[in-house]
Amino acid sequence: MSQVRASAPCRPLVAARNTLGEGPVWDEVEGCLWWVDIAGAELHRLRLPDEIHDHWPMPERVAALALRQQGGLVVALASGFVRFDGASGRMEPYPGRPPLRPGQRLNDGACDAAGRFWCGAMREEGEGPDAALHVLQPDGSPVEHPASLSIINCVNWSPDGRTMYFSDTPAGIIYACDFDIGSGRMGERRIFHAGQDVPGQPDGGTVDAEGCLWSARYGGGGVARFRPDGSLDHFLPLPAQKITCCAFGGPELRTLFVTSATEGLSEEDKVAQPLAGHLMALEPGVAGRPPRRFAG
Repeated sequence: MSQVRASAPCRPLVAARNTLGEGPVWDEVEGCLWWVDIAGAELHRLRLPDEIHDHWPMPERVAALALRQQGGLVVALASGFVRFDGASGRMEPYPGRPPLRPGQRLNDGACDAAGRFWCGAMREEGEGPDAALHVLQPDGSPVEHPASLSIINCVNWSPDGRTMYFSDTPAGIIYACDFDIGSGRMGERRIFHAGQDVPGQPDGGTVDAEGCLWSARYGGGGVARFRPDGSLDHFLPLPAQKITCCAFGGPELRTLFVTSATEGLSEEDKVAQPLAGHLMALEPGVAGRPPRRFAG
């Protein structure tokens, strides 16, 4: 297993000051990084190496995205899924709507090895926990997998696609379960990491080429790397308190892109954390994997 750098230097890439930056996804074909500002209802793209930054307003809050095998993106808005074309800025809704309950919205998401787009839900109003995992099938139909959690984040899979990960952020728990790629069935979930020995709450994350899970620690000021057995391998501190998600990209997938948030920070906090809400990057000494693409 590669040695993670004890304190990999972090650099700012885009001074976006996102209210709730989330969901970075690297497009290895176009050489660009996509991410969202959920609360700002914006979709962002950074082209590398020239660092051209584009952004598009969304019709409602935007939660997550995935690359499509046929080009463009599938985007999870708060209430449903749309196709998005970056060249024209055109959006087209998928016909099926996920069966969200009142007070819920879609949240973090990613594609499995068969090209299904999975999104966790979260409750913003009312009482829970009753959030489910919602799957957009390649034919455009939505399927619900009840999970009875509060805020589902860190939706991802092991390199072989047979172990699924997701977290319940308020509970501080990351779960794992066996996963059948062919049918999309989830096995019984088990606790992968219960929040001990690492600061903050588990927000979004990614899995590297060695099968280790990287967890952005909301309120914890860094990212944690967990071994496949759930033990903590390393914690990398970052210059912002509310770290929201991370994804590998760039040459040889050796750059870790990190999103962050300014929501809930006082003006004094923002002065003390000048990189809060920015897109950041670091080279931790390990490589990632290209993201799986949506088959619809």
